[in-house]
Amino acid sequence: FSLYFYKMAVGELPNMFCSDAVADLVKKIYKKGATVLDIGCGAGHYLRSLRERIAKDINYTGVDFSPSYIKLARQAHKNSAKFFVGSIQNIPFEPKRFDIVMANNILLHIPPPPIKALRELLRVSKKYVIIRTVFGERNYIIQEVLTNSDFKINKPDTALFKADGSPMSFNYFNLYTEIYFRDLIRKLAPKAKVSIVKDLSYKKFNNIKTTRSTGTKVVNGLQVSGNLLLDWRFIIIEK
Repeated sequence: FSLYFYKMAVGELPNMFCSDAVADLVKKIYKKGATVLDIGCGAGHYLRSLRERIAKDINYTGVDFSPSYIKLARQAHKNSAKFFVGSIQNIPFEPKRFDIVMANNILLHIPPPPIKALRELLRVSKKYVIIRTVFGERNYIIQEVLTNSDFKINKPDTALFKADGSPMSFNYFNLYTEIYFRDLIRKLAPKAKVSIVKDLSYKKFNNIKTTRSTGTKVVNGLQVSGNLLLDWRFIIIEK
């Protein structure tokens, strides 16, 4: 995905629907000079949406776990923004450092439970936290087992699992219920105001040709990735 995100960051591909959607949410609470932290910034494609829809001089900092993404983000935006390697479970900044903290499409991919990640997002936020993630009717911990055909990990599909049955290599794709998130946030930030809204910003699209066989597409108005129906929502937390 790295070059795919990079091409969006530099304008060679259209913005993702979700990056424009989160920029519109940030715009509602943004005040001139506000500091914005983007956890899971990828190659800097969210910054492009923020600059186009809010302010070209937005005070933005991006953090991503992948050094290769950070390298591409710095290349895409030169010296016009700050990018750092870091983890959502150990954000490399002091408490209340940023007015607005956002984490898009990342909570679902970290090991359960998401408590430490949520605590860190709240810790470095002075006022707002915006999260985009998938929701479930029940809580599901999903391990997407990586295959050679999709990820070129140089292992035949017959060798995907260890002797104990655990996968050789996998990504998490976890779904949590709204009740779970609300209860968790209430425990971590009892005085915070929480709103959860569906992300309905997308139009008909199909990412399979530009990504891989399980790339997201729209079927009968619903987002689908492989066998999964994706109920994407934004969590807006006001401290």
